[in-house]
Amino acid sequence: FQRVRRLLGVGGINWCRSLHCQPPKKKTARPVLRLAFLATGAAVLAYDGIANDFTYCGAAVRFVRSLKTAALIAADYMQLDEADAEYDKKLKAVHQKSADRLVEACMLNGGLYIKIGQGFASINHILPVEYTSTLSRLQDECLPTSQADVIKVFRSDFGRLPEEIYEDFDYRPVAAASLAQVFRAKLPGGVPVAVKVQYNDLQKRFISDMGTIIFLHDIIELLFKSYNFGWILKDLRKNLVQELNFVQEGHNAERCAEDLKNFDFVHVPKVHWSHTKTRVLTLEWMDGCNVGDMETIKRNKLSLKDIDVKLFTTFAEQIFGTGFVHADPHPGNIFVRPNAKNGRAEIVLLDHGLYEELPKDVRGPLCDFWEATVLRDEKMMEAAAAKMGIADYMRFAEVLFQQPIRTRRGGVRSKLTQADIDHMQEMARKNFELIMGSLKEMPRSMLFVVRNLNTVRAIGNKHGDVVDRAQVMARYAQKCAYRQQSGHSPVQYFRWLGRRIYFEYCLFHSAAKLKLLDWYFNALYWVGRAPASAKTVMREMLAPPQ
Repeated sequence: FQRVRRLLGVGGINWCRSLHCQPPKKKTARPVLRLAFLATGAAVLAYDGIANDFTYCGAAVRFVRSLKTAALIAADYMQLDEADAEYDKKLKAVHQKSADRLVEACMLNGGLYIKIGQGFASINHILPVEYTSTLSRLQDECLPTSQADVIKVFRSDFGRLPEEIYEDFDYRPVAAASLAQVFRAKLPGGVPVAVKVQYNDLQKRFISDMGTIIFLHDIIELLFKSYNFGWILKDLRKNLVQELNFVQEGHNAERCAEDLKNFDFVHVPKVHWSHTKTRVLTLEWMDGCNVGDMETIKRNKLSLKDIDVKLFTTFAEQIFGTGFVHADPHPGNIFVRPNAKNGRAEIVLLDHGLYEELPKDVRGPLCDFWEATVLRDEKMMEAAAAKMGIADYMRFAEVLFQQPIRTRRGGVRSKLTQADIDHMQEMARKNFELIMGSLKEMPRSMLFVVRNLNTVRAIGNKHGDVVDRAQVMARYAQKCAYRQQSGHSPVQYFRWLGRRIYFEYCLFHSAAKLKLLDWYFNALYWVGRAPASAKTVMREMLAPPQ
C-alpha cells in the first residue's frame, strides 16, 4: 500500500490527513512553484503577443505540429515489411496517408511550409505519384489573410493605408499564394493594377520555420538511410530568401521582359516602382486564363499546339540563350490570352520572385549536350557532360529529357514474350530510380533548370502532348550553340548550317525509327506473336513518370 501511494504521487499529505496529522512543511512549496511557473508562462505569452504578434508562440506550435506529423509518418513507414507479399500495395497506401498528413500540416502551418510543399510537388520525376498529386493541391488551396494584416504591412512599409495610396483598393484577394496574396486596385488616374502583398508575419517566421523544416529532414535522414532529399532543401534556402524581397522580384521581372523582348507573343507585367516596397509589389494588371484551364482555352478558341510551341520556345530561350531562368513556372504563374489582332495565343509570365542564373560556361556545354543526345552521339555527350562536371552522362540525359535514353542492343526479334516486355519496362523504371544521383552530381544552378523542365513538361502532358517538347527545345539549343560562338564568319555559318541539316535529319530518323518499332510490335501482336501489352509498350517506356 505504501508503494502504491508513492507511485501515485500522493505522498504523505493524504496519508497524514487520514490520520489527522500535519503534512511535512517542505511540501507546501509546490503550489507556489506551480503558480510561479504559470505566471511566468502567462507573462511570456502576453509579451510575445504584444511585442511580436505571437511570432515565437506560433513558431513553437508549428514546430510541435510538424514534429507530430513527421513522427506519425515515420511510424507508418517503420511498420512496413519488405518481405510482406502485399508490400507494394501497403507502401502505396502509406504514401497516400503520409501525403494527406503533409498537406494538412502545410495548410495549418501556412507560409513557408506551403512553399516547400509546392516545391516538392513539382519534382514528380523523383517522388511517388501519391505525394506529387496530393501536394499539388497546395498550388490552389492557400488561405487568404485578414484585412487587418494587409493594413499592418502597408503601415509598416509605406506608413499609410492602402486607400490613401491608391485611388481604389479592393481588400478581397483575387489570388492567394504561399508567400503573398494579390489584390486588384487602381492608381491615381484610374490605371488598373495588381498589388501583391506579403503575409505580415512571414519574414519574422522564416528563420524559425526554415530551421524546423531542415531539422526534421535531418532526423528523417538518420532514421531512413534511403531518404535523400534534405540536400535539395538546403539548396532551396538561399533562393527562398530572394522571394521575400519584392523589390528584387520587380528587378527580375524587368530583366525577364528585356531578355524576351524579341518574342512579341510573351508579355511580362510592368512594375510601378512608386508603389513598390520590400513587401508590396504593384504591377500592371493583365487579364488571361491559367495555362492549365482547358475549358477557357477551348472557349477562347486557342490552339494548344500554338500555346505549347510558344511556351517551350520561351523557356528554351531562357535556358540555352539568356541563362536567366524562371524557376517556378507552374500553371498558376502562366496566363494565356488571345491576341487582339489575330486571335493567336499570347503568353503572360507572372511571379518573378524565384530565378536561377545559368552561367555561360554551363549553357554552352548544355547546348552541345542537348544536341548530342538527340543525335545519339555518345562521345560528344560525354565530352559536354565532363565540361559541366558530370560523370554519368547517360543518366544526366534521362534527367533532362525525362525519358529513357538507354536502349537494348541486339538484332530484331521475330517474337516478343511477356517476359521480354516486362524486362523492357523494368529497365526503364530502374533508370528513373537512379535520377537522384545525377541531381547531386550536376551543377547546383541546374537544379532549378530541371525543375523548370519538369514543370513545363507537366503542362504539355496536361495538354495531351500535342507538341514534342524535346525536339522543340533541341532545335533551339542547336540554334543557341551557334549564337554563343565567338564571331560569325561565312565559314562558321555554313559549318553550322551543315550541322543543322544533319541535326534535322537525325530528328526525323529517330522519330521514324521509334514509329516503325511501334508498328512492328503492333504487327507482332496482330499475328499472334506477342501479348496484348506489346501494343502500348513503346509509349509506356518513352513516357515520363506521372
